[in-house]
Amino acid sequence: MVKSTEERRKALLGELVSLGNMVRGTLVHTLRKCGRKTCRCMNGGAAHEVRYLTIPIRHARNRTVHVERSIEERVAEGLVAHRRAKEILEELCDLNLAALKAGAREAKAAARRKKG
Repeated sequence: MVKSTEERRKALLGELVSLGNMVRGTLVHTLRKCGRKTCRCMNGGAAHEVRYLTIPIRHARNRTVHVERSIEERVAEGLVAHRRAKEILEELCDLNLAALKAGAREAKAAARRKKG
């Protein structure tokens, strides 16, 4: 592996460790009526804003979790961190594959030099 490639790999791993609070899913904002007969939303007023986190689950229906307004910002930050972690993993895989291919080429060249 080239020195700069190894440095980039270490930097990516360091960033991955520092991401911390990761949350997977999608934050959904919607409006809904609460159902209380005396509430403004049932008497022609505006509906209530509700926040949900939908989490895809493999081989099952999506899981939906209500997100309180007080933690909405932390959930959004966790979603950004998860997205960045996926980007880092993709780049690490690309770097590792390139290193494997370079190592195979070097081994093949060394075998040719040894024969000839």
